[in-house]
Amino acid sequence: MSLRQTLTLIGLILLGGLLPIPVYAARYGSLGVSEMAQLQTINSSELLALTASLLIVKPIYMFLSVAILLALWGRASLSVRALFWGFSALIVGELICGATFFAFQRELIVSEHIHSFGMMIEFSAIAFALIHFLDRRAVQNPIRISSTFSFIAALGILASFLPLAVSPSPSGYHADIFGYPYMYARFEFNQWVESRALPIASIFFFSLTLLSSSRTTQPKILNVANVFLSAGIGLLAFSILRLSLGALFAERLVWFEFWEEATQLIVISTIAFLLWQFKRVWIQERVALFR
Repeated sequence: MSLRQTLTLIGLILLGGLLPIPVYAARYGSLGVSEMAQLQTINSSELLALTASLLIVKPIYMFLSVAILLALWGRASLSVRALFWGFSALIVGELICGATFFAFQRELIVSEHIHSFGMMIEFSAIAFALIHFLDRRAVQNPIRISSTFSFIAALGILASFLPLAVSPSPSGYHADIFGYPYMYARFEFNQWVESRALPIASIFFFSLTLLSSSRTTQPKILNVANVFLSAGIGLLAFSILRLSLGALFAERLVWFEFWEEATQLIVISTIAFLLWQFKRVWIQERVALFR
């Protein structure tokens, strides 16, 4: 892929991430307010969980993310490049969210959306890398690939209607972490993105997968279908994850954040473990540069 094509693709991805903002603002007049009238106060066990998620779990998976980026840097494989850009998006989203929090001492609607968008790209990149790997190493049959893509896309369309049945319910909490005030909120805009924008976008991408994969077995077209399928899977996975955690912990949102961070740790440590098991030489090459 040329530099121009890469920049165009990045521009389209960023445009897609920004699109929910003007759509929501045009429909409701604004994105809402970043402060909430009613906030929960957490107890001692929840304070411990929140502290662990912010000071232990997040630093560990951020360190692993950087290590993964170093291991993947400069590799030519398409699946590896997808993972590289996916983890890059995750780190950028986390840094922007963290900088916003330290500047304002609370989450903002837009910063939370940027943070979420980084996770969406991460999930989509992991889906692309997995599908591309199976495509090249396991299936190696264009007819089977095409039919598999179509089957998964059809199921994805059906599954995308699940989040559409969820109604946004804004809520939040505040805490004192060793003298530092911490406030986290589930804003209505962000929940609208998860329960409306993402399922509709997933249906769109799954439909494009069906159209592109069911009409041909040409490798180039199937590669495009893989992009559409991965985007649909990543957006839907993020939507269901956030809405499921929101439903499970609607009354005690501190556990929402804890298990979101724990899920990230599970996913990222799995990628790191697989790289260590099957591409250990990549890691050893990078470690040798720092000796």
